[in-house]
Amino acid sequence: ELGRLITPYGNYMDWDQPTDPNDLYDENWEHSYIFDVTDFAPLLTDSSLIRVHYSGWSSGFSATIDFDFIEGIPPREVLSIENLAPVGSYSYQSLADDQNFQPITKSFNEDVEAVAVKSYVSGHGHEGPQSCCEWVSKQHSISINGDDIYQWDVWKDPQGGTWPFDRAGWCPGTEVDLQVSELTEFIDLDSEVVIDYGVQAYIDNGEQAGSFIVSNTLFTYGNIIFENDVEILDIVQPTNKDKWARMNPICGSPMVEIRNRGSKFLTSASIQYGIEGSTLSTYEWNGALDFLESTLIELPSPNWSGVTDDSKFIATVIIEEDMYLNNNTLTTDFDLPDVLPSTFVFEFRTQTNYGSTNRASQSSFSINDINGNLVFEHSSSLQPYTWYKDTINLPFGCYELIFEDSAEDGVNEHWYNGESSTAAGKVQIRNMNGVIIKKFPDDFGQQIDYRFTVDYPLKLETIGKASIDLYPSPARDFISINLSLPSPQDVCFVFYDNLGNEIYSFCRNNFTVGSEKVDINHLSAGIYFIKAVTPNNELLKKFIVFK
Repeated sequence: ELGRLITPYGNYMDWDQPTDPNDLYDENWEHSYIFDVTDFAPLLTDSSLIRVHYSGWSSGFSATIDFDFIEGIPPREVLSIENLAPVGSYSYQSLADDQNFQPITKSFNEDVEAVAVKSYVSGHGHEGPQSCCEWVSKQHSISINGDDIYQWDVWKDPQGGTWPFDRAGWCPGTEVDLQVSELTEFIDLDSEVVIDYGVQAYIDNGEQAGSFIVSNTLFTYGNIIFENDVEILDIVQPTNKDKWARMNPICGSPMVEIRNRGSKFLTSASIQYGIEGSTLSTYEWNGALDFLESTLIELPSPNWSGVTDDSKFIATVIIEEDMYLNNNTLTTDFDLPDVLPSTFVFEFRTQTNYGSTNRASQSSFSINDINGNLVFEHSSSLQPYTWYKDTINLPFGCYELIFEDSAEDGVNEHWYNGESSTAAGKVQIRNMNGVIIKKFPDDFGQQIDYRFTVDYPLKLETIGKASIDLYPSPARDFISINLSLPSPQDVCFVFYDNLGNEIYSFCRNNFTVGSEKVDINHLSAGIYFIKAVTPNNELLKKFIVFK
């Protein structure tokens, strides 16, 4: 099995009311799922028979499968590929009683340097008091000579698909989780070894009638190709990839994933990143990654100014004596966050109680600035089916609003239990004229992460009138001047105090769009002004210094 995914629920493609915030998709909605099948490459040469299997139920969908063959060198040579047992759906009882995936005895030839098992396991069915196996977490394992080497819970938390609630290794609209068990260090490659797949024992309460769809693929490998090789595996933020939709767009810290593909332990790397074509930032990472281990790295916020519709984010990872450079750089398209006014109203109507459950008490919301500092939090206790309207006033900058639901089922009604839609909560933002400028879906699951800027559009137009923005304000150590001009011009930046006295100035030649970062540590607390002077324009902007 090369990969497995669960289709989204079809009613999300055909919501009854187009104005409903849950109507996130239209009938032409598409979603991309990406599977790295590099280890299967020996099977995908010349002529290969590919079988696409569908089972279950759906209100209708279509799927297109493309194979992208990318020229390159894999981390290690694949010598053999085989199933531990036929791929398929097995009852929980038959798996736990070892009726299907029975132990297999393997011996390896002298070329084998490494062994791994890749597993796709997803639980299904509504059996027993907890509806096994879709709704129950069970432990699965790979054992060597009777000893459990790898144990993992088949459970998806938090959700990332199109309907909340944690499930056994899957949710509607996402890939099934892949478990990789590297076995080499636990095996004597010169001797026979017994490999087995196992499942936690069931309780004799009916849950044993549930099922798991299981595939366990055994790979043997030759030598690791490179001693030193680091790759940038993915750009998580910013990106418009479907996989990372819940973590984007952003206006603050990017996030990338790097992986060690070399045999030598990786302890440090440099990462250059930013808007392609502009001045890049550099971050020095230190850590510890063994072969094929990866890590997510949150990077300091780069210079976001000068973004256009065609801008791409670029990230490059660098180490000394890297023996393979084709995997060091990635670029990605990305979307820009919303721009909100400095003063707006955040509105939340709580849900009704459900039985004895006070669902209002499950909700909480707050706003953090770009540095993670709390700038607003609703502190009063929440009562059922009540509107709460908070007027928020924020200075120029980048922010993140977090709305959490501790039950991980959003603020929607329990329609699956026959509850009316009038029981649902509402989450939205209005401007000071009373116009709703943002609606959030009530079926959001665990939390809403909404990143936005205040009077601070990241996008600077290169056509039309000139514009100037400052960030941050209030400022303490530096001020960033973001200037956009309709054509290349010489420009001088002049600083004034609150009495109109010129403090200092500097000039740039042939300037169109970009940013200038200025050290203001020497300025005392107070109000100041910056004037950008060109042959055709004079643009004035106020900023505040605090100490």
